[in-house]
Amino acid sequence: MSLKMRILALIGLFLLLMAAAGGAVLVANARDAVQAEMASALELGSAIGRRMVGRDAAAADLETLNGLGLRHLRFIPDDAAPEPVTELQHAPDWFAALIAVEPQELRLADGGGLRIVAEPWDEIAEVWEDMSDLAAAMLAVGFLLLTAAYLAVGRALAPLARFEAGLERLRAGRYNLSLDAGGVPELDRLGSGIAALAEGLAAAERENRRVGQRIVAAQDAERREIARDVHDELGAALFAIKVDAGRILRLTGRAPDAASREGASPDMAETAGEVAGRARTILDTAAEVHRLSRRILVRLRPALPDQLPLSEALTELVGDWARRKPEVEWTLSMEPQDTAQDAGADTDGCDLDGCDEVLRLTVYRLVQESLVNALRHATPTAVAVRVAALGDRVEIAVTDDGPGLPGGHDPARSGFGISGMMERVQALGGCLTIGDAGGSSSNGGGTRVSARLPRHTPSPAPSPATAPAAATLERTA
Repeated sequence: MSLKMRILALIGLFLLLMAAAGGAVLVANARDAVQAEMASALELGSAIGRRMVGRDAAAADLETLNGLGLRHLRFIPDDAAPEPVTELQHAPDWFAALIAVEPQELRLADGGGLRIVAEPWDEIAEVWEDMSDLAAAMLAVGFLLLTAAYLAVGRALAPLARFEAGLERLRAGRYNLSLDAGGVPELDRLGSGIAALAEGLAAAERENRRVGQRIVAAQDAERREIARDVHDELGAALFAIKVDAGRILRLTGRAPDAASREGASPDMAETAGEVAGRARTILDTAAEVHRLSRRILVRLRPALPDQLPLSEALTELVGDWARRKPEVEWTLSMEPQDTAQDAGADTDGCDLDGCDEVLRLTVYRLVQESLVNALRHATPTAVAVRVAALGDRVEIAVTDDGPGLPGGHDPARSGFGISGMMERVQALGGCLTIGDAGGSSSNGGGTRVSARLPRHTPSPAPSPATAPAAATLERTA
């Protein structure tokens, strides 16, 4: 039950209690009044009867006495049974039983064969009429009072509805609250407290976003440093291994000719052949490690977001997968252009390119990881990528028509890719959800990865300390 209805119910209960108490007092007073009226009527009838009726009173004398119009009184012979005058009784039987006053009679002391009967029915009917009028008046007044209370309570509690709407805005992350307490001091203090809480939460969220952005930027800088070290140190070591293995291979190539000219044993020739095979194996292993290092470099620091605007980088990313998987229908939509595009469509002028470096890299990584997961864990026939810059936020959605997530699957407990995406998005103050796409296809319901990220002002240009790392990665690509 709402607070308004509780207050109205309480007021209605008070009115009922007051009406019940008043009715009880009126009934008690009416019982005493009817009894007093009966006693007075009997006394009056006794005085009149003694004067007008003698010991041998005739029936005509009884008619004369009953015709005097005395209220509540009837004169009957002593040997006659009393008959109530029901036509004068207008009160309900339950009300007459509640008054509980029975007819009273009196025999004249002179023994003239006359009885005087005082009947309360007319008096009870008058009491019932008075109480009925009073109950109707109280009902009308109670209705007006409840109506006025309904309007007054509704007006007094109207700020609570505004407070509720403000708390919903606060829960949704919108902290610009303006709460009108309607001039109620208690609600005014409550509204001031909620507004102060909203300001504190807004400041805390801004600080969390700044800290999260710094953390993600530091992580990207660390990845950049690691990528540079991998490129410089590991690349140099692999190059040295290749040079040494190549030199060994060339030397072993000349060794059999020299052994044949000098008359060396066949064992030396066999040994030289084995050394050559081992050298080739070293060269193949070095080439494989080099390819692996290139993949690690791409994962640590994708080169496309550094070299191209975000819209073109996403187009190139989706286009690369489209060339690898031509049997899949690829769709890329970037707003505010509001037009679905294929992987090769032009994306000039997209507002996404105005985002800061951390946000651009996060969007690119989200799309990249979502596409890898869609192709690795499902067999989709269509994949749709949507990226939209909407005011103060950026929304990303990657949807496929694969078999969808298995029952009871918790995306938060998946591999490092998804957990890394969640940590990165949460550090920036955003939210990431992974669930069924809700579609119907031959493969299943599909999977939808959606994220919402707050937009920040563009960060300043990279410092000279980090610029060489970016240049290194460009050369690596």
